[in-house]
Amino acid sequence: MLNLKPHSWRKWPIAAAVLAVVFIVYGISLVSRSRSVQARIGQEVQLLNALSELNDGLHQLTLTHRVDVNARQYKWNEELRRLQRETAALPARYPGSPGVDGLPKSLGIVLQQADSLHQQAMLKGGSIAEPRSVEAVFQIMMQRAQKVVDRTARSVHEDGLSAHTGTLSDRWNEAQFLLVTACLLAVVFAWLVGVSNRLLVESRLRTEQLAVAKQNLEQTNRELRETMLSKEEKEVMIKEIHHRVKNNLQIVKSLIRFQMDQVKDAKTMELFNECVNRVSAMALVHEQTYLSKDLANIEVNTYLTHLTRDLCYAYTIDTKLDLDIRINIPTLSVDTLIPLGLLINEVISNSLKYAFRGRERGTIIVHLNGDDSALHLRIGDDGVGLPDRSKWDRPNSLGMDLIHTLAGQLGTSVELMPVQGTVYELASVQAQRRKRA
Repeated sequence: MLNLKPHSWRKWPIAAAVLAVVFIVYGISLVSRSRSVQARIGQEVQLLNALSELNDGLHQLTLTHRVDVNARQYKWNEELRRLQRETAALPARYPGSPGVDGLPKSLGIVLQQADSLHQQAMLKGGSIAEPRSVEAVFQIMMQRAQKVVDRTARSVHEDGLSAHTGTLSDRWNEAQFLLVTACLLAVVFAWLVGVSNRLLVESRLRTEQLAVAKQNLEQTNRELRETMLSKEEKEVMIKEIHHRVKNNLQIVKSLIRFQMDQVKDAKTMELFNECVNRVSAMALVHEQTYLSKDLANIEVNTYLTHLTRDLCYAYTIDTKLDLDIRINIPTLSVDTLIPLGLLINEVISNSLKYAFRGRERGTIIVHLNGDDSALHLRIGDDGVGLPDRSKWDRPNSLGMDLIHTLAGQLGTSVELMPVQGTVYELASVQAQRRKRA
């Protein structure tokens, strides 16, 4: 047995209405087309009657000819004009009927020849010696005229009535198919009405169950709304968390600096200073986060500007620095910006410590492109360069090891560029694979 879903019964009235409209429109169209065919048949039956009357007219014209020749009554012209008028009116009275358009011209030519022969027969002492010859030719012309009319009638029978009768038979077949189909659909819809009644009972029961479930759900939603925080409250909470993390990192920096005051060894002092700079880079990200309107995306340009400024302030050198900074990424997420900031901190710190010794001028280079999923970074300086460039990828210091580790966290590979100074290029691993492919 057909298993219908409880809600599917609602579609059947619409389907029934659509089918009813289709059947009504199709039935009206069928009746209209049948009436049109019947009208054409009636018109062509009338045309056959008119052609029969035209044949009678030809017979009458032949009799008039004989009476005029023998009794000199001179009624030929009147009868001929009447016959020509009737012939000329047929195309307008029966437009589109087969053979009727060419009838006036074909019959007119024959009647014109018959008229010429009649005039010769009426002339006394004409050029033709034998009146019987004229009469014989006249009879041939009249027979030809009758053949023209008969040919037109045959064309009406074959091309008109036969075709229309076949079309009317097809319309009858369509009407029978429509009737049978309507009966079958009536049976189907009667069965569907019974199914719909059963489904209505089930749907009523389920509606009551849904009403109860809706009340329970509304009660649950009210309880959830009472316990849920609004979007604004969440943003304020997240900003407060970032602000507290930043403050805690500032406390860590202060503790490290307090510890530095008790250190006299220059090497140890330098290590503490590097640690402070790394903490500052992380604290700066959290500071920019709670100052940003969009907590998910931080302005990169503002962050790098503050980071570079803090590093230059931390490493006081006598060299005049030019900053070649090109940032083509408007924002990045916190997860990307923290390892990126630490990496930039390491490279720029190394440049400020070692690249410009004994030089009056130098350039710090930071070129950043791409997005969170595919970064491209060129960073470094035009200073003295590494003492041994062949061992840069086998780190023997914490700073260089951090550069390689942070590049891996960013999903990039790091390479030392063959240019003056020390310039690293970091590119997304996927972008490099596409480039090699």
